Amino acid sequence: MTGGRLLEREPDGRLRELLAPGAFVDVSDPSVSRDARRVAFAGVTPTDRAWRIWVLDLAGGGLTPVTRAADPAGGRCDDLDPCWIGDSTLCFASTRDAWRAQYADLPVTNLFVVTVPAAGSEAGEPRQITAERNGAEEPAMDWHRGRIVFSRWWFNAHRPANTASGLAQDAREAIPADSVNLWQTMELTLSLGRERLAAGDLRTRRGEMGYQPAVLADGSIAAVYAANLGMSPEAGGTGIHLLPPRFGRATRLAGAIVAGRAGDVYGSAGGLAPPSACSPAALPDGRVLFSYSPGARGDLGLFVMRRDGSGLTRVLDLPGTLELDAVPVVRQPEPRPETMPRGDELEVPHAIPGTRTGGVSGDVIHPRPGTFRFHDLDVFADGPPGSPAHGAPPRTACARLRFFATLARPASVTGDTAVLLREVPVGPAGEVNEGGLPAAAPLFEQLVDARGRVLMGAHGPAHVAGLNAGVAGLTTRCVGCHLGHSTLPVPETPRAGRP
Repeated sequence: MTGGRLLEREPDGRLRELLAPGAFVDVSDPSVSRDARRVAFAGVTPTDRAWRIWVLDLAGGGLTPVTRAADPAGGRCDDLDPCWIGDSTLCFASTRDAWRAQYADLPVTNLFVVTVPAAGSEAGEPRQITAERNGAEEPAMDWHRGRIVFSRWWFNAHRPANTASGLAQDAREAIPADSVNLWQTMELTLSLGRERLAAGDLRTRRGEMGYQPAVLADGSIAAVYAANLGMSPEAGGTGIHLLPPRFGRATRLAGAIVAGRAGDVYGSAGGLAPPSACSPAALPDGRVLFSYSPGARGDLGLFVMRRDGSGLTRVLDLPGTLELDAVPVVRQPEPRPETMPRGDELEVPHAIPGTRTGGVSGDVIHPRPGTFRFHDLDVFADGPPGSPAHGAPPRTACARLRFFATLARPASVTGDTAVLLREVPVGPAGEVNEGGLPAAAPLFEQLVDARGRVLMGAHGPAHVAGLNAGVAGLTTRCVGCHLGHSTLPVPETPRAGRP
């Protein structure tokens, strides 16, 4: 659908159109600056049919282009989902990598940062800050904690198999297990660009999903879930749930009732036309502003609700149009300084090159090339009994850990190639401490026994069901190698004795 308009609703209910008629074919994804004076948005102009990022002065109406077409040799790319992360810095999603997703052959989005140019100046080149294999989009700035929260597409076409390569793309050849295809809520630190899972209910796949995250003042995240967790080719019924800070039980707030597990016909509204909810945004008073179609007609309007889903109130519902991506025009707090990691997380302490983005004080986005260190203190470490993170594979003598990288090759039949980078022995205490791994490259790991057979835990194979990328110059530290291991606390480690 085209023909989107950028509107501002005044406190008295009056509507003001912010863009001149005919200036844009379509607009979406507004984001208000921290001082509430400017709005960034994605737009399509009649002369450039791709999506680009623009900034509008709310008082004077001055319009500034922020991104432009990439190298023509790279083909079309779209810039979407702008998000202010500083007074003059935007984060946005883009298909500039020219990758294709492993699932559904869609363009891959990743996150970039760019400095908003001064009046009369040209914008600089965007800098890429994620290297997700299938997609990273919908960034949201958490001003209270100095982090970017976003959604990533968690999927790995290379499934575990007890074959010579250890992998299979055909489900009939793979080790029977629950396959994963969903959008997760992630967080990224401004100073180092480190990614980690931000929130999720690990008891169910639906509880793990989080698209279009909106951060509330206490750190809870309101996010979209869907009947089709991967949202491709269609999302199906959508709703909004509340994810507590870090990890815990998800609470449904509005929208479709979707079963937590596939095949649960009694816990879902399958076959019915459910209500739909999407595009949550946090309000200063703790309520959530969102788009809602209560009658299952698909006519989305703007509503507000309390953080427990009660107090549903209509704000705006124009006839025959969809009201989407609403954000409050309010000032945000001064960004909280981000705490630097412990020294043992730096591969070369105090010697990591970086480029300041010109945004939040002290924010540094690091260049993509280089290597990182992977340090799993104990691949057999387990979560507490009864917790979603319980179920590690049993301790196995002579176990080995495999590191795979994926190469995007759109011209190939599968669109992807997995390469075994190295296979290393697991130490007597379950430790793996391996340096020199390529940074900013989608990687995954697999734990095998001495014969090369994939080890099994309570929830399936010890095989990463998605893909992760390390940050140049840093050490990725974790414990465990099973579902939920990234939620386990990592103990302090002395710097002495590092290989």
